[in-house]
Amino acid sequence: MNMDEGPFFEWFWSDAPTDEERELVNQVGEYEDYFQDMLFEPGTSTYELIQCKSKQEGSDEWIDDEVGRPDELAYFSTTFLKYKVEELDGMLAYYDKNEQLICVSPEGLKNKHTVPHEMIHVYEDLINELPMYYHDMVYWGLYKDLKKKIPKLDDIISSHAHLLTGSTIYNRGGLHDILFLLKSFDLDIRMGYPLGTVFGYGKADEFKDCEYISN
Repeated sequence: MNMDEGPFFEWFWSDAPTDEERELVNQVGEYEDYFQDMLFEPGTSTYELIQCKSKQEGSDEWIDDEVGRPDELAYFSTTFLKYKVEELDGMLAYYDKNEQLICVSPEGLKNKHTVPHEMIHVYEDLINELPMYYHDMVYWGLYKDLKKKIPKLDDIISSHAHLLTGSTIYNRGGLHDILFLLKSFDLDIRMGYPLGTVFGYGKADEFKDCEYISN
């Protein structure tokens, strides 16, 4: 990922952004805190997976410490991204990994769960650029947390993992794997939505009988 935020600020403080594009940037900012677990920040469900003990130099005392994170995680900022609002044919939004671009339609901008959906793609693509064990760590942290809140979680995962499910969604809108599913549930619960709302693709109707324990 290109970690240069200069182009963002040059664009944002110019006359180039439309009011809708500024709204898109603001919405992304509103949801940033909900993605701290995907960066292994303290206080999140994934942080315990990088916690450790260490000794200070010249001392036998063990202190709380953490394993250093890659710069891509430690210094990630949504100011590394580009933002666009324009009419889209047959979709509400998309994330272009190569361009680091979140593009949302005017209709999608009015739909409060469109932006969080695309942000999952942003953070998962960031994780997927790293060794696979980072993906596994985020998956495990989310699963352990959600297992306590969603009684039917294992049944839902088993259904989502089926080839027919995965290939059908992939053909409609690209990769939406189990990690994506879990993070979308985490956001649903945080925002008080029915399960499947952030995921989209008709999942809210599919999971309408699936209850969860809110935070």
